[in-house]
Amino acid sequence: MREEVQALADTLIKGIVLDEGCAYKLTSAASSLAAAGATSMADAMRTQARLHQVKALELRGKLAALADEYGARFPDAFRADP
Repeated sequence: MREEVQALADTLIKGIVLDEGCAYKLTSAASSLAAAGATSMADAMRTQARLHQVKALELRGKLAALADEYGARFPDAFRADP
């Protein structure tokens, strides 16, 4: 069971990193578009960035719940070693 918990924790961590990275890139692109006057496109990118931020928060909550449930039994499963 330890391997399954580790695999799930790793998957959640990778998802968090990806969603936060996407949110950052979309926000940066939105800033550039807004500066260039493309406000509607910038707004759309900001909306997508928020969706990725929310998804990352949801994944963080799932990781916290997993750690709460299994952390005492498998403490090594929750280290961020990609």
